Amino acid sequence: MTPAGASGATVFALPTAWRPAPGSDPAPETAVVEHADLADGLGALAGICGTDLPTVLLAAHIKVLGMLGEADERCAEVADGAGVRHVTVVRAAATWQELVLRVAKAERPVAGSADEVTYGERALFTAGAEAGGERDGSDGGERAGSDGSVERPGNDEGVERPGSGGSVERPGYGLRVHADERRLTLTAVLAPPYLARLASMHREVLRAMAADPDGDALAARLDPDERRAVLGDWSTGPRLDRGAGTVVERIEAQAAATPDATAVKVAGTGITYRELDERANRIARRLAALGARPDALVGVCLRRTADLLPALLGVWKSGAGYLPLDPALPAERLRHMIDAAGCELVLTESAHLPALEPPAGGDVVLLDRERESIEALPATPLDRTTDPRSLAYVIYTSGSTGNPKGVMVEHAGLANYLLWTAETYAARGTGGSPVFSSISFDLGMPSLFAPLLTGQPVHLLPDPLDTADLGDELAAGAPYSFIKMTPGHLDLLSYDLTPDEIHSLAGLVIAAGDAFTSELARRWLEFAGPGGTPVATEYGPTEITVGNSGETLTEPPATELIPLGAPIPNTTMYVLTDRLEPVPVGVPGEVYIGGTGVARGYLDRPGLTAERFLPDPYGAPGSRLYRTGDRARWRADGSLEFLGRVDHQVKIRGFRVELGEIQARLRDHADVAEAVVIAVGPVRSRSLAAYVIPAEGTQMDATGLRDHLAAVLPAYMLPAHFVAIDQVPLTTNGKVDTRVLQGLL
Repeated sequence: MTPAGASGATVFALPTAWRPAPGSDPAPETAVVEHADLADGLGALAGICGTDLPTVLLAAHIKVLGMLGEADERCAEVADGAGVRHVTVVRAAATWQELVLRVAKAERPVAGSADEVTYGERALFTAGAEAGGERDGSDGGERAGSDGSVERPGNDEGVERPGSGGSVERPGYGLRVHADERRLTLTAVLAPPYLARLASMHREVLRAMAADPDGDALAARLDPDERRAVLGDWSTGPRLDRGAGTVVERIEAQAAATPDATAVKVAGTGITYRELDERANRIARRLAALGARPDALVGVCLRRTADLLPALLGVWKSGAGYLPLDPALPAERLRHMIDAAGCELVLTESAHLPALEPPAGGDVVLLDRERESIEALPATPLDRTTDPRSLAYVIYTSGSTGNPKGVMVEHAGLANYLLWTAETYAARGTGGSPVFSSISFDLGMPSLFAPLLTGQPVHLLPDPLDTADLGDELAAGAPYSFIKMTPGHLDLLSYDLTPDEIHSLAGLVIAAGDAFTSELARRWLEFAGPGGTPVATEYGPTEITVGNSGETLTEPPATELIPLGAPIPNTTMYVLTDRLEPVPVGVPGEVYIGGTGVARGYLDRPGLTAERFLPDPYGAPGSRLYRTGDRARWRADGSLEFLGRVDHQVKIRGFRVELGEIQARLRDHADVAEAVVIAVGPVRSRSLAAYVIPAEGTQMDATGLRDHLAAVLPAYMLPAHFVAIDQVPLTTNGKVDTRVLQGLL
């Protein structure tokens, strides 16, 4: 536990990314922030608040510290003749006047020890006349002038410590800020270029305070160049005019251009583009006759057979959107999705009918039984106009309330994403792409459709497919233009395939859907060798239409996890505070995504939609941002480093899992009084562990609980470990103590 001050707040610590690299021992440097030109405005603010200039300068420093950390309670350290005091880092003050008043009242004596936060991580503020009289500023440090620019005249061998009588020594604190009536002197041991950024932030805050005592104190005050980078240059994808055509219309055009080319390879046979288009047209006619229409949903419950792509395209050609229903899912989950989505039509085969329960008042089209009657329908397309804003599909993802939630994805966002994958992935060759993931997992979208946009084949691998056979199946069909998979699959292939097979496997492999380690990337690139199959990363939750960013790797980065990549065309990706303000480079925040790919929302969940899909303050009127729940920070080179989740959602084998859903299902069992589920193990082999308090008079039956969950949850949501506990361990903050739970395994 980190020691607290009198208020219970922990001592402020500098951002991890700002600290020098472990093992390095850099000399301290200084930066000078001039504020004499702001004297009138700062003095007026002090007068309004009934305080003095040092308190105003301290408030400015407090504001800067507030921008350097996440929204928990922290205390700054302030030194004067009476010793070191704690001052709460005020984050909620609406105006500069309110901030100064609150800082003036927030000072209190230190209580307790802060030894667990090393001095190298801490910041100290001092104020008063400097030893030896006023300095002329020629101190060899960086300078933030009245125009906001920062200069670095040169580096002294040592740094004069304010109040030290002119002695030269290395400060113990990672940052010291000394304020006098003309300037702030920042002395720090920071990784470059963060001292310059810090000086600019102090200058921007002081300028805003002097300009208007009632100005906005909640807004981020970044250097203009840094603000332009994090809200523009780094966070905004290229602007491209994609036109109004939907994916199915573009595939129709491709079928007209290359009718005899192979569109689908499955079970040793091929389907041409002409055959695919005509089969889809016939299915569309059958669905339209049963009431399929724009924004209605048609359930599609099929394995990777020759019927899959004609069925999906047929739904779109009928004007409707599709609801993917993986036959491998438990029957109860399939029925819940059909009912929750209000499906009036389901497209499937006889073998899957018992698990589905036909929708009340709706219809089920059995493709195997109705094959002859469907084949007798005209092969020409329906007369239709597809609005790009209509639904393309609804995919259900794990939900924290115990039930999955349906994400509504529109045609415009899907077209924007798939056109990018056609340009970036499919253009790597002519061999198309293999499909081996569930249709309920949107990771496979580019493999299903991007080849069809470019005249290439889609390879449907056997279903079901033992993971142990994946390497052999892929090697037999190589070379592909691209293969998209989870990092777990990539890890498996790096051991199952020979270096020669890896070298010639594809024009590109993409690892997505889960945390991608630099070590895995390094191993793959080493096995592939020069000129071999390159590897890329892709990032994006379902709510922003499959993927929002990506990057092809030339070498593994220095970070533990591969960065998230650059935004794709017509999208944005910001790192913001909970007030939607940008965070400085190197400071953690939450990832928010905007642009064409943002989904419509959650089906019949208006409250949750309003919570996660927010007005975009940086976009065009009416545009929205999706709040991902992912933590990240910008690096100095403009890459975006993934740091984990802000909630209890995890990724297991590439699937997004809400731990709350598993806990809710466990609590449904009569023998369970309480349950907690956590993710355990390293990123590459993460699994789930369930900790169960048995109901009174019962004992935990791990096999029975596993069977209970297997009846309602997919396999990837089943805990690998079940542990009986007497009570749920809690931290001093009242949260579940996951460290204690992990120690019970």
